[in-house]
Amino acid sequence: MSPAPFSVVYVGAGEINFGTVEGPWNHSLRVENTFGASLDVVGIIDPDVVRAEKQIALKNTAGVPGYANAQIWTTPELAGADLGSDRPIDLVIVGAPPHFRGCAAPPADLDLRLLAALPQTKRWLVEKPVSAAQPTALAGQDKVAEAYKKSGAIVGVGYMLCALKGVEKIQQMIKEKGLTVMGTAARTKPAWWNKQISCGPIVEQATHLASLSLLFGGAARLPSVRTQTVEHFEAPGKLSKLGFDEDSTVPAESRIPRYTSAIWKYKGGAVGSLTHVVGLHGNTYDTEFEVICDGTTFRLVDCYTPCPRLFIRQSDKSAEVEVHNFAGDDPFQTQIDALVAGSPKCTFEEALATYQLTWAIREAGERERLLEQEQ
Repeated sequence: MSPAPFSVVYVGAGEINFGTVEGPWNHSLRVENTFGASLDVVGIIDPDVVRAEKQIALKNTAGVPGYANAQIWTTPELAGADLGSDRPIDLVIVGAPPHFRGCAAPPADLDLRLLAALPQTKRWLVEKPVSAAQPTALAGQDKVAEAYKKSGAIVGVGYMLCALKGVEKIQQMIKEKGLTVMGTAARTKPAWWNKQISCGPIVEQATHLASLSLLFGGAARLPSVRTQTVEHFEAPGKLSKLGFDEDSTVPAESRIPRYTSAIWKYKGGAVGSLTHVVGLHGNTYDTEFEVICDGTTFRLVDCYTPCPRLFIRQSDKSAEVEVHNFAGDDPFQTQIDALVAGSPKCTFEEALATYQLTWAIREAGERERLLEQEQ
């Protein structure tokens, strides 16, 4: 007997759900890998009908199972009216930009509209970050988290680094050895140029490392966050190479810090730190994540590559460093499979805590900058 169809609705026909040549983001590919001929793509919700039609046509031309009867709706309400509440939906993947999500009022109330239109959904995968608005009671990110919780569905957020095999190895050893985390240290070197559009490099990019930090350190004491930055107008912030004309395209007040260094305390007593640098030119990321425990340290590097590596040093064994290679690790696939199994690698509540931490880091840096200017 063939397996029952697995029904999926995509929200957004763009890069997150359908991929690009440059990067690994492509949720549809991982769903196809998991379900094969049993996949039933119910449809795509996207106001850009032409783009959605193109994605469906490409899948059908390539002979990918599941897209033959896919529909297109421009709004959640039209999808809900068309499908009714009796049509089973196993998974909705919300790949729309964060500027339309995460809040309680228009135009960023997409989550609430989707929950109202498709209440029968069994699982949700929401892309990160969970919002693009400053996290406040007025914006209503907490209300969105509560709405997902009340839906009774399984909800995960796309922090795929949490699904790395190296992360699983660290968690396993900490548990087996009964270790207590003393500190976490995260370092990343990419670029994103307008903080008013992207929310800045910490909220938009280093958010993956912030998520890992909370995974191992626990809840952060947000008032303890301290941040120092190197800005574009300072001597160390004059970059030797830019791939665009920043002077004419990004207002001075919106330009991102070139270097961000943050430190904070966790509620459990450990210390966390995060460093983000715009210093390497090209299209690759240089990432490191370190977990420091009494007698054992873990250092995970090349997190965005097809072969992350984990270096472990254990003082109770030898001074030599163990090296573990995870060739072919696909955390996006692991993330999808874990969500389908009912155990998301990152819940919405955890993702919201990450979002709040990244904003605390950004705002602490801006406060420090104002103090320097006043002195």
